[in-house]
Amino acid sequence: MVAPSVRVPDTLGQTLHQLALANGLAESGIEVTLLCRYNADASKGTKFHPNLKFVSIVNPGIPFERIIFTRHAYQKVLEELKSESFDIVHDRGYIFAGSGVQAASEMGVKSVLQVDDNWMRSELSATRIARLWPYHEKAIRSCRRQIELADGGFTVSSILRDQISVWNKKAKQFSVIQNGYEDDRFNMSAEPLGIKKRLGLNGKIAVFVGALGPWHGIDELVQIAKKNPSINVVVAGGGYGENIPVVDNLYHIGRLTRDEVPQLLIEADIGLAPYPNVDYGFSPLKIYEYMGCKLPVVATLLPSVEEATQGHALLVRPGQMPDAISRIIDNNKLLNELADSAFTYASKERTWSVTIEKTISLYEEIL
Repeated sequence: MVAPSVRVPDTLGQTLHQLALANGLAESGIEVTLLCRYNADASKGTKFHPNLKFVSIVNPGIPFERIIFTRHAYQKVLEELKSESFDIVHDRGYIFAGSGVQAASEMGVKSVLQVDDNWMRSELSATRIARLWPYHEKAIRSCRRQIELADGGFTVSSILRDQISVWNKKAKQFSVIQNGYEDDRFNMSAEPLGIKKRLGLNGKIAVFVGALGPWHGIDELVQIAKKNPSINVVVAGGGYGENIPVVDNLYHIGRLTRDEVPQLLIEADIGLAPYPNVDYGFSPLKIYEYMGCKLPVVATLLPSVEEATQGHALLVRPGQMPDAISRIIDNNKLLNELADSAFTYASKERTWSVTIEKTISLYEEIL
């Protein structure tokens, strides 16, 4: 499994997702070697299945580091494929990547390409350079080549599959495997974090957990707080736009440990998932984690979010979440119905065990 953009340990979604996949496959009896930016010292005390082995990729920590760790990953994959017998190479793709599918193609090993989001849209939201024609042209070429080299692949939504088929029609044959959540961690048995007492909160809590990046509608969280002064809006996360405007009833508590997240969620009354009016094709981990802790979910109405939630969340048009919260916050009957529906759906359809089963089926199909 080749995931050079992933740091271990880390709390970002890409790391949590990749570790859940790798460890879940290991628990299923598959021997997994995960190539990533792995810090063995910082990971001491973290338990992984014995079938999961890590290979460290260089972690430069400098501008344009992607060029360096991608090249190093390619060299490491070749070394692994030459030294051991592997059945399949699972490559987590991104722009200017493809270390895994390229090395596998050269060594005659089957490969699967994993696509988690619309790489081009994410790149455009992250850097202005991506708008320049030479950069944009090379980026598209990279996307097209990764799909072409892979023997098969999967996207996390059918919306995303349609989007990337524009780069290469071969992607139309990819499978769709939604993300999952850790049902052994995100459930009602978690011990409360004590956030109400710590912050002296009265009234209901609407919570957002995640990176404060441009792919999330952070501005809408501020507007929710301003429009609903009787509600406490708690934001847990860091990075990117950490300077959230000061509002009396908005509390930015920073990053939490993995164990603390469900402890926060079970104290909340509503889970928020605002997005800008751009569909990245996500399969949002946070939504499934909210659902696992039996939270009613209010999210932005985008095709991929609609696909991910399947009618078990309240979806509102971009920019309309503050008004929606005002309308439903005192409707306890509706909130309870949403919570029950969300939990039943997620616990049956969106656990990592379901995702792992589908991933193994894809491996078998490709082999």
